[in-house]
Amino acid sequence: MTQWGFYFDQTRCYGCKTCTVACKEWNEGRRGDAQINPLKNLSQYETPEKWQAGSEESASNLSMLRKFDMKENWRRVTFVELGDNPPDVVIAPLSISCNHCAEPACLPACPAKAISKEPEFGAVIVDSEKCIGCGTCAKVCPWGAPQFFEDLSLSSIGDPKHPKMTKCDLCIDRIKMGLKPACVASCIGRALECGPIDELRKLHPGATIYALGFDPQNTKPSILFKSRVAPKGV
Repeated sequence: MTQWGFYFDQTRCYGCKTCTVACKEWNEGRRGDAQINPLKNLSQYETPEKWQAGSEESASNLSMLRKFDMKENWRRVTFVELGDNPPDVVIAPLSISCNHCAEPACLPACPAKAISKEPEFGAVIVDSEKCIGCGTCAKVCPWGAPQFFEDLSLSSIGDPKHPKMTKCDLCIDRIKMGLKPACVASCIGRALECGPIDELRKLHPGATIYALGFDPQNTKPSILFKSRVAPKGV
């Protein structure tokens, strides 16, 4: 197995969240409620003619707008504020998805054995058929990678409508086609890269496992950083 991972240049990130939107759009079909509450009768909106400029339907194409309303945020952009003595202040964006850890905390914690390491790229993936939606994986993950489309307390395990866990799968489908993950391909600041983690280390010899707002914990996350510099005195 060749372990793939991410490289994030915190100095290039604008915090625009384009990566988050791109992730939602590409993975819309994998959202947790995709099979539970599918929208119906949308075929009238899905022909190219309906997308002509100025058409009434172009402003209300629910099939397209739904792609950006995915409740799960597999890739998340947060902001770290450091320093209280201007101009020695830093607001640092941090773009994080599943880090496809070498020793993921979620895998041994899953009572249904629904989580595994994919053998070709080392991605941590979930089998939704096995998942019971207990939420244990979400509790043990340091970065909130396991996602559910609604509060688990609203339904019980065994209910057909009970949420199943979903998460970033490294866009394996895109990688196998020779494409970059959706988040990487969409990044306007070119702050994200993805590839074999050993190759990323060679390409970025100064990279570290730390960044402002990120602590690698003890799960050996497959991510490298070029971190912004903390303000003086912090």
